[in-house]
Amino acid sequence: MSELRFDGKVAIITGATGGIGEATARLLAAKGSQVILLARDAERLGKVADDIRLIRENTRALVGLH
Repeated sequence: MSELRFDGKVAIITGATGGIGEATARLLAAKGSQVILLARDAERLGKVADDIRLIRENTRALVGLH
């Protein structure tokens, strides 16, 4: 069985600064997906986005208002 890939797909991830959201974003980026990260904490989101950009340059990060 071949490895599952997500090349050409876009994933919108909420809660991307920790837990399941962050883990999912990292996994999908590693599998080829462009990820759009959503979270409320701008500082933490920036750190996660910068880290994921090492894998996928076209990663986007958006901060939601609380």
